[in-house]
Amino acid sequence: MRKALLLLSIFFVGSTFAQYEEDEMPDVLTVGVGAGFTSFLGDLTLESNVSKLSNIRPTYNFNLERRFGQVVGVQLDAYYGKLASNERSKTIENNRNFESSLLQVGANFVFHFDNDLVIHKKSPFSPYISAGFHFMSFDPYGDLKDKNGVEYKYWDNGTIWDVNQGDTVGGTGSQIYRDYDYETQLTDSIESYNRWTFAVPLTFGLKWKFTPRLQGRVFGTYNITFTDWIDNVNANDNKDKYLYAGFSLHYVIKKKDHKYDDVDFDALENSDKDGDGVIDTEDFCQNTPQGIEVDKSGCPLDADKDGVPDYMDKEPDTKAGVIVDEEGRELTEELLAERMAEKEKIVEERKQSFSEDATQAKLDQISKEIEQKAGNNTGGSGSNIPLELQEADIDGNGIISSKEISTAIDGFFEGSNNFSVKLLHELIDYFFEQ
Repeated sequence: MRKALLLLSIFFVGSTFAQYEEDEMPDVLTVGVGAGFTSFLGDLTLESNVSKLSNIRPTYNFNLERRFGQVVGVQLDAYYGKLASNERSKTIENNRNFESSLLQVGANFVFHFDNDLVIHKKSPFSPYISAGFHFMSFDPYGDLKDKNGVEYKYWDNGTIWDVNQGDTVGGTGSQIYRDYDYETQLTDSIESYNRWTFAVPLTFGLKWKFTPRLQGRVFGTYNITFTDWIDNVNANDNKDKYLYAGFSLHYVIKKKDHKYDDVDFDALENSDKDGDGVIDTEDFCQNTPQGIEVDKSGCPLDADKDGVPDYMDKEPDTKAGVIVDEEGRELTEELLAERMAEKEKIVEERKQSFSEDATQAKLDQISKEIEQKAGNNTGGSGSNIPLELQEADIDGNGIISSKEISTAIDGFFEGSNNFSVKLLHELIDYFFEQ
């Protein structure tokens, strides 16, 4: 259970740091796929009794974007879908329709607002705009006949027949209905136009960053084409246009961080720093001395369960519930008396070292002189205090003060530091030598 909790903690911490590091990594390439709907804006018009939804067609898009810096990116786009328009009118000539294939490819310049100038780059939501230049192919077809191949004849009352209006002598005509199968390729009787053109797409969109690598985008693109023949009608000088609204998912490829290329993660996973036979991820005591027998958790054996491992325990058979010192010895009255004698000895030695007139003012003066000496030492940075005495340097200024000596002595008797009697003597000697 403990192992599972440890691994779970490592996973969540690792995921947090991994996501933080991915946030800081620059984007190399963004790959996106999406779908949406087109709505054609051309020469064919709708009357109020015709649904505007009849002109909407599904379209799919794919793009690659390379972002340069925080602001601008270059995006390659590809659209594949359809364009359509259906015209209904009581004017017989104005009942045209078409549906065309759509293939459009090109490049855009993209302006991102999550650039740390307008919006923070780590913001989960951010707008963007783009403009570009595309190549576009189209091929309009019309729904001119029903499923039986009978040509539609529009009447001025809005109905469709198999004969022209007024040609129903003898009751030979029948009303028919559109099947919306665009079976006839449309051409102009006068001009043979190209079935390709160029277009300028203008886009406004909103990014939603699910993770540093995954984005969702909602966008609308207004496409201005260079032709007036997409609907097979050239009625004026206005070029055909269409709207494309859609949603896409984007995967962000980040620049690889080579900082850990030389790290052997398999070796780290199976490492055993103290060589006790228990790997570090399962070792609860990772600094066990060489040759010490350990349990399955990697901790030294403690037969009497007194909290002091056997290899350090001077009384390995202590009874349960007995209070022991750091060496596993039962704290008897004799041992406490011995500790008190040691304390009195150290206090007496401190008095002798500081002399009888060592008032607090005198000690403060000594400390001040030591600090000045250390401040005038320009031979290099860092502390000259021996490693075993550095615990006493509480303020970390590289010198030992009289107050810090008193704190070290008090900590020894309270059991709050690692000083021994021998080290306390060395600390007092160092105080006067520094």
